[in-house]
Amino acid sequence: MSEAIIVRAGNVTKGYVDTSLALKADKVEGKSFSTNDYDNAAKEAVESLGTASKCDTGIREGNVPVINSDGKLDTSILPSISITDVFTVESESAMLLLSVQKGDICIRTDENKTYILQNEPASEISNWLELTTPTDAVQSVNGKTGAVTLNHEDVGAVKANTEITGGTKYKITYDSKGLVTAGEDLTAADIPDISETYETKSNKSDDFTTGSSVTYASTKALVNGLATKAEVKKFTATVGTSWTQGASGEYTQEITVAGILGTDTPTIDLVLSDSAEAAKAQIEAWSCVSRITTSTGKIIVYCYDAAPTTQIPIQIICIR
Repeated sequence: MSEAIIVRAGNVTKGYVDTSLALKADKVEGKSFSTNDYDNAAKEAVESLGTASKCDTGIREGNVPVINSDGKLDTSILPSISITDVFTVESESAMLLLSVQKGDICIRTDENKTYILQNEPASEISNWLELTTPTDAVQSVNGKTGAVTLNHEDVGAVKANTEITGGTKYKITYDSKGLVTAGEDLTAADIPDISETYETKSNKSDDFTTGSSVTYASTKALVNGLATKAEVKKFTATVGTSWTQGASGEYTQEITVAGILGTDTPTIDLVLSDSAEAAKAQIEAWSCVSRITTSTGKIIVYCYDAAPTTQIPIQIICIR
């Protein structure tokens, strides 16, 4: 059952017919109308798929690859990646018997070289490529290669722990590197005469006696020096109140001290009075003394700032 279109003659005009015809889709030859809508949005969605939407799936050129059941590309499309392993052998024959694949490494201990397999099979020596090493490394030692062990003959030296023979001592000859190259017995000309070298003889352990006083003169002097005791000399003096002022403003006073020497380096200190008041005055006066020098039979006292007006008794200790 379908609805009929009722046409009323009074409502049909040319404008109405033109407007209605403009809403119709034109029939395309060879195609029929469908109830499925296909608008511009659907068309743009199909076109956005690009060329892949026009290709078949497969493994040939122009096909779209398909993910396998593991969610990965099949090995027919992407071969499995090889893992490089390292093997160590002692000979070429052992290397050619290895069960390896392209990219594996072989270390040959018999010649200290390393090879990589370029192509299979590994049983052909031409498929192995030697990996070269830098040329700045030590290639040989004294003409030897490999694990080098040198002995005394390789460097022209005398064997270690060789017994030294001869009536006296053994004379050794060295090269520019300090290596022993030869040896021979010493002669009398090689040994210096030290019989008259007193300083050398004084180091001997012989007992010191009167008879050896000439031969061991330095030893005798040493012993005599050890027997001498230090001499302590003590002097007293009084620094008075009479001062002479110099051109530079310093005050000096010369005091006679019988027995003192110009070579003495004495220790000088004041002798305080038993009276506290007098002692305080002496301490204050002593603080004015700046310097004291010695000469034969006298001392000279210097005061650079002010001359004390209090007498200062002093004691002088000399160690000679």
